[in-house]
Amino acid sequence: MNHTIPCPGCGRMVDIPEGMDACFCTYCGARVTRSAPAEPAAAECPDLDMAALAAELTELTAANRQLARQFSRTTYEDQFRTYQGKLAPLVARLETALPAGEGRAAVLEQMAEAWLDALGALWRKTSRQKPPHYEDQLLMAIFTIPALRDLPQGAGEELARAVQRQWVARWPKSPIGLGSYQDIVGGFRKRLCYITGAVCRTQGKPDDCYELTAFRRFRDQVLLRSEEGRALVEEYYRLAPAIVTAVRLCWDEKAVYEQVYRDYLLPCLGLLEAGDETGCRDKYVEMVRHMERAYLPQ
Repeated sequence: MNHTIPCPGCGRMVDIPEGMDACFCTYCGARVTRSAPAEPAAAECPDLDMAALAAELTELTAANRQLARQFSRTTYEDQFRTYQGKLAPLVARLETALPAGEGRAAVLEQMAEAWLDALGALWRKTSRQKPPHYEDQLLMAIFTIPALRDLPQGAGEELARAVQRQWVARWPKSPIGLGSYQDIVGGFRKRLCYITGAVCRTQGKPDDCYELTAFRRFRDQVLLRSEEGRALVEEYYRLAPAIVTAVRLCWDEKAVYEQVYRDYLLPCLGLLEAGDETGCRDKYVEMVRHMERAYLPQ
């Protein structure tokens, strides 16, 4: 591909052929040289100690990673607000120090880079596990990014987007989504067939599709009519919202749910159609336990 740059002699645009570093302008005869791209200038923000703030943000992450293990529908809202309260003064300090204009975005990108550098250094120092650590991945996706986006300062949303973008670029096999507090809590408040619903959604099926209708009927007409069944449903509602949220924000949803559909939901449906209600129940419980082990920190 040709490299097009202005001629230093006459200002006309000149194509330097691929594989060549220079050529002569056909208009004025001046030598035109392919120049290396200039290194971006470091953004100036004298009132902000990025290393110190990155260290504080990393310390906050390390001190609160138990939230990832405790993540559930019943505890999330209170834990989120407590965690956000600890994060808020750091973001307020960042907002105060940020320059106006074009330099603002550059400083936020550098702040995100410094934060992730500090996190990576912490992981390398404290564990032999290959980074990123899943607890911190889940904490970042479900608590930190939503907390940043829910703060009143514009720096919160901007830093969240920079961190999420850089995280995915660094660790593409362990991604985090750009989640929001409202979406997570809204999902918790819908008492639906969470996992089956998520599977059917990724397959483009409607809310009244055959699979969802069959499993809802099984829940309402079989499980909820016995004490044991009601206990299983309550346990499901405790675990499933957290599992679905973790998969949505930290995994490849389509790949995960294709496997779940093949290995668990289709066999469950076959047992249900054959009249084996006990077998269907046991297979569904096996699916939930598998997903709990695979997608929630233990």
